[in-house]
Amino acid sequence: MKAVYIRKIGIEGLWGAEDLEWELGPEVNILAGSNGSGKSTVLRCLGDLFTQGAIAPNHRGRLRTLRVEFTDGTAVSSGEPFDPSVYRVSVVNTFDTVLQESEAVRKLSDGTVATYLDWELYKLQNRYLTYQIEIGKRVIDALQAGRNAEEVQAFTFRKRRYFDLLDELLEATGKRVDRDSDTMQFRTRHGATIRPHQLSSGEKQILLILTQVLVQDGQPFVMIMDEPEISLHFDWQRRLLEDIRQLNPHLQLIVATHSPAVVMNGWTDRVTEIGDLIRPAARRD
Repeated sequence: MKAVYIRKIGIEGLWGAEDLEWELGPEVNILAGSNGSGKSTVLRCLGDLFTQGAIAPNHRGRLRTLRVEFTDGTAVSSGEPFDPSVYRVSVVNTFDTVLQESEAVRKLSDGTVATYLDWELYKLQNRYLTYQIEIGKRVIDALQAGRNAEEVQAFTFRKRRYFDLLDELLEATGKRVDRDSDTMQFRTRHGATIRPHQLSSGEKQILLILTQVLVQDGQPFVMIMDEPEISLHFDWQRRLLEDIRQLNPHLQLIVATHSPAVVMNGWTDRVTEIGDLIRPAARRD
């Protein structure tokens, strides 16, 4: 399957007064700018487009139209309904707010969900389990086919790297991934088992991001993240992009950030200031 990425994002009527055009590369694309400059508006409306197929009502007043062009020549627009599920685009929201429908969700999830991140991780559990089962089947098929140990281990390389990354990140708090479980859970230094909803906001956040990358199974896809540094320790911010790309070098990252730490490890040349993309809106009679 040929990799298809977002080539260009175009906005007409940002805040009713400006147009924007952003040319993207196939790897890492970082949008920067001061508070109120519009970078989060761009990312959130882009996220709306690929989760709902339209701009959310609370964002519609912020721009007139949003158009996205792909490297295969296709395009989608906020002015024309489309099915976002046909595109390999993952939108990651890491703001850990309390859910308004928390009581109903708690009952559905056996009391393990109270915040937005809890809910996202709860939903991700099934995809993680499916991924684990699929990797297990590949290993069994390879063993039955008489493949050598190196070939068999290649099927689990990405999963093992995911476990290693999480263990490195959680080392300071004495937690480790429970590698014997097919579900997302962890062991403390005292031997207790804890589940994702028992982690801190920062731990939930990094778990959500890395698991979203893992379950794409190395396939080309687009990941959109607005301010992923929220709640992350400085060192976690600094290594975030590299950790993501270790799990999947074939993904396209589109990120809005305030954090110098996120870009300091060799990504400064991928930063675009939103002010450099904006021009006065063209007259449309």
